[in-house]
Amino acid sequence: MGKPKVMVAVRNADSVESLVTLSCQLASAIDGELTALHVVEVPPATPLDAAAEVLDYPGEKLLTQAKRVAERLSNQISTQLVRAREVGEAIVGEAKNQGVDLLVVGHHRPHPPILGEISLGSTLQFVARHAPCRVIVQIPPPEHG
Repeated sequence: MGKPKVMVAVRNADSVESLVTLSCQLASAIDGELTALHVVEVPPATPLDAAAEVLDYPGEKLLTQAKRVAERLSNQISTQLVRAREVGEAIVGEAKNQGVDLLVVGHHRPHPPILGEISLGSTLQFVARHAPCRVIVQIPPPEHG
């Protein structure tokens, strides 16, 4: 049996630092291998294998940022960029294909929760229901203003 596998799904530049930091801490605690995943959501009118670098460039930038964070924390990290129609399905599919033991995802809070409730988006709901492993959801603290 190999090392446990931890995968972190990165979505935007604002959350990469905190998600990768948390994932590095978790991977180190279990002596696991860490992978950062970014899913490029491709519109239905565009072929998934379209030779358009403009589709992948933002995701490649995020994965480069993830590598920098991990290196600064003295962690090894591999990166993976995939294209898909549905982000949640792609995250779950990659977790299954790679035999991931722990999946770390972020939750973007569009507005403050009402009475302490958290409304999960469709991607996060799909991942939480269908992931083949444990899922840790990082919820950012509310902004004080």
